[in-house]
Amino acid sequence: MNQAESRGVREKWETWRPWIGTIVRVALGAIWLWASWEKLRSPRTFVQAVRAYDATPEWLSKAIGYGLPVVEFALGVLLVLGIAVRMSAIASTVLFVVFLVGIVQAAARDIKLTCGCFGGGGASDTTQYTLDILRDLGLLVLAVYLVLWSFTRISIEEYLGRNDYVAPPSAKRMRTDEGRRKYNAMLESRRKAARERALWLNGSIATVVVLIGLIGIGVQSGRAKIAGSLTATNATVKNGVVFGKKAAATVDVYEDMQCPNCRNFEDAVGAQIDKDVRANKAQVRFHLMSFLDSSSNGNRYSSRAANAALCASDISVDDFVAYHNYLYKPSIQPAENSHGRTDAQLISYAQKVGIKGTSLTNFTGCVQNETHKSLVEALDEQASKNGVHSTPTIKVNGKSISPTLAAWNKAIAKALEKGPAPNPSKTPSPTPTPSSTSASPSASKSPSKSASKSASPSTSAPKS
Repeated sequence: MNQAESRGVREKWETWRPWIGTIVRVALGAIWLWASWEKLRSPRTFVQAVRAYDATPEWLSKAIGYGLPVVEFALGVLLVLGIAVRMSAIASTVLFVVFLVGIVQAAARDIKLTCGCFGGGGASDTTQYTLDILRDLGLLVLAVYLVLWSFTRISIEEYLGRNDYVAPPSAKRMRTDEGRRKYNAMLESRRKAARERALWLNGSIATVVVLIGLIGIGVQSGRAKIAGSLTATNATVKNGVVFGKKAAATVDVYEDMQCPNCRNFEDAVGAQIDKDVRANKAQVRFHLMSFLDSSSNGNRYSSRAANAALCASDISVDDFVAYHNYLYKPSIQPAENSHGRTDAQLISYAQKVGIKGTSLTNFTGCVQNETHKSLVEALDEQASKNGVHSTPTIKVNGKSISPTLAAWNKAIAKALEKGPAPNPSKTPSPTPTPSSTSASPSASKSPSKSASKSASPSTSAPKS
C-alpha cells in the first residue's frame, strides 16, 4: 500500500470511527438499562444472587445487590445520551472485568449458579459459564473501544464540542506570523476551556452517580424488606419446621419442592430420616426454599408448594412430614420448566395424606390465600444468609454432607459418638390410627397424632 492509499484509509477511518462509536455507545447503554431493570424490580433476589458467588462478606453482598443496579442504570442513561462517554466506558470496563473474575472463580470452584447478569440468578442445577464469559468478553471489547475513541455522533458531547471549533482565518492571514500566532492562541484557549469543562462535567457527574448509588442502596434496602407475618404454628424463620426431639444430631435440610435432586435425596434417605428421628438419634429441621419459581412457567410452584407445606405444619409437624413426603413422589413433583401444580391439586394432596374436616378447611384457606407467603420469602432469605445456595443442602451439626444414605448414616453415627445417647422414652410412640385429623389445629398437635402419621406406611418418606 503506497502513501496515498494509506492516507485514504486513514481518512475513511476518521470519518467512520465516530459513527461506529455511536452504535457501540447506544448498544452498550441499552444493555446496561436492560441489565438493571429486573434487578431494580427485585432487590432481594439480586442480593441472593450475589451471595451465591460466595466471594463477598454480607455487608458487601448487600451493597452490591442494592447499589449495582442503580449504577448500571445511570451508566445506561449516560451512554445513551452521550454524556461523559469516556468516563462511563472506563467504569463499564472495570465492571465487566469484575464480572468476569466472579464468573471464572465460581466456575473454578464448581459453584453451580446462573450469573444474574440480567436479573434473577443464584443457585441452579445447570450453568452456562462459557456463554457468560464469551458475552462479557464481547461487552468488554465494546467498552474498551469507547475508552480509546470516545467521540461519537448524535450525542450531547458532540453538541458541546461545537463550541470548541475555531474557524480558520483566511489564507492571507495564515501566511503571516501574527495571523498564525493569533489563530494558534485561540485554538489553545478553546482546547483549555474544553478540558476544564470536561473535567468539571465528569467530576460532577461522577459525584452525582456516587450519590445516586448510595441513595439507591438505601431505597433498595427498604424495598427488600419482607412485609407480612413471619409466624406460623410450628415453623420459624431461623429453624424452619422442626421434626423430632433434641438429639445428638441436629440436621438442617434445605430443599426446594421442585428440585429433582431433592426428590432423589428423599428417595434415598427419607425412610432413614424417619427412623432416626423416631429413635431420638436425630432432630431434623426442614428449611423450604423457592429459588426454582422461575422454572414452572410462571406458576410459582416452588413458593406455593412451600406455603402449602407450611399450612400442613400448622396442623401438626407430623402432617407437615406426611405432606412434604407426598409432594416428593415422582408422580406428584412437577418437572423443572414444566407447569407447576394448581392450588386445587395441592389441596387434594392434603386429603391423600389424611388431612380432613376442620383441619382441611383451614388448610384450604391457607393455601388459597398464601397465608405463609412472607414466611416462605423469609426462609429463602435466611438460607441465603446462611450460605446455602443450592438444594438439597444437608448439614449435620453445622457440617455439610453429601445427600446420600451412606453419608447420612456416617454423620449420624459420628454425632452419636460425641453427643448424648438416644432417649427413646422421650419420643412419641406410634398409635395404630390418627385420632385427630378432623380436629382443630390446636388440638391436632398431640403426641399420639404426631407419631401415628409418620409411622403409617402411607405417609412415611419414600424408601430408597
